[in-house]
Amino acid sequence: MADNFYIGMDLCSDFTQLSYYNDIKREPESVSQLNNKDTYLMPNILFYSTETDHWYVGGEASEARFNEEGVVVDGIFENLFSQNKVVVAEKEYNYQDLFIMMVKLHIDSFLYRYEDAKIMKLVISIPEYNAKIYKLLSGLYKVMGVSKETIEVTSHLDSGLYYIFNQEQELWINSVALYDYNADGLNYYRIDIARNKNPERVIMTHEDYSSQMSLSKYGNDIYQMDADFAKIADYEVKKAYISSVFLTGVGFSNKWMKKSTNVLCQGRRVFVGQNIYTKGACYRAVGGEYKEFYERFFIETKENVLFDVGISLGDEKDTFLPVAKGGKQWYNTHGSVEVILDDTDKVTIRYRNRHNMDEKREVVKIHGIPKRPNKTTKLSIEVEFESPHEGAVIIKDLGFGKLFPTTNKVYRKEFNI
Repeated sequence: MADNFYIGMDLCSDFTQLSYYNDIKREPESVSQLNNKDTYLMPNILFYSTETDHWYVGGEASEARFNEEGVVVDGIFENLFSQNKVVVAEKEYNYQDLFIMMVKLHIDSFLYRYEDAKIMKLVISIPEYNAKIYKLLSGLYKVMGVSKETIEVTSHLDSGLYYIFNQEQELWINSVALYDYNADGLNYYRIDIARNKNPERVIMTHEDYSSQMSLSKYGNDIYQMDADFAKIADYEVKKAYISSVFLTGVGFSNKWMKKSTNVLCQGRRVFVGQNIYTKGACYRAVGGEYKEFYERFFIETKENVLFDVGISLGDEKDTFLPVAKGGKQWYNTHGSVEVILDDTDKVTIRYRNRHNMDEKREVVKIHGIPKRPNKTTKLSIEVEFESPHEGAVIIKDLGFGKLFPTTNKVYRKEFNI
């Protein structure tokens, strides 16, 4: 087994799942609990043993709590942004510290199984974007002792796409259905491909059925749950020609589907799995050939940017230089370029719609910089997003070497497209 690992992590409130890329099988492989080979769901629980002065996580923590004296720490997600403190071995912890410790220990518990294991890339998939959790995880690289680029955070939505589009093409030759049934209820996603467009577009439609179907609603009445899901499935499959159906979430872990199975399996293939998101994150971690669909298709979801942001080079062809390209989640969309001004004190910013290539233009005048000879003012131009539609272009004066030092002036142009 290679010592270099590409890892996908599905980080939810109650459980965490890990997968690594098996370069022999050429596909992600789920990581089971060390003390229970039959499950891949690792509980988000910590245990500190006062006997061994050691922290345990997941299944090992669940087992150690019954065999050793110590302190159990759970409810980490529920208390993540509270002011509550936990005292363990006379040391005080806040829940954010415990959260990062838990994530690190989940990863370490896998890496410890191999000698000289090294993380090449880790992609962490969370149910949906949360600014505070994203910020916490963005600093994980420091405690893991890796470069910032080694760790990336994405969403279940994106991980699901990575998983689906890395299956055989016959499964997504037409539309694809993804049902996610977890503790919060049932959500439905339909993935359609618009092949008559250039570039081809992947469009994701979302329907929230959590008010109609939730685990707490049914209790032990699996017959009513089956009947309700069969109605929803029948309604949705009539809207589009669906090649395949993927079912994920703890709600599908028990064998209660009978009526609904008959509906879903008519002329299409159906897959049930709890590891779709962790394996999708692993495909993203590997990159290369596994992100070809991002090159081939323009991805449209509720969290993706649907336009490019760039500048005009000001030449005769009015060349568009992209700074940040659309088609990815807004929180993972950014970019920067450096340019040298040529007989101008203005920068023309262009926002290009990827549907119809329509553009909006804004001109930023670079004022307050000392008079310099032509082509001796270098600018850094960066793009950052605050939502799929909002963000800012940041322009910084870099000067031009020792001859013309920077003024440190920064120009910020916000946009809402």
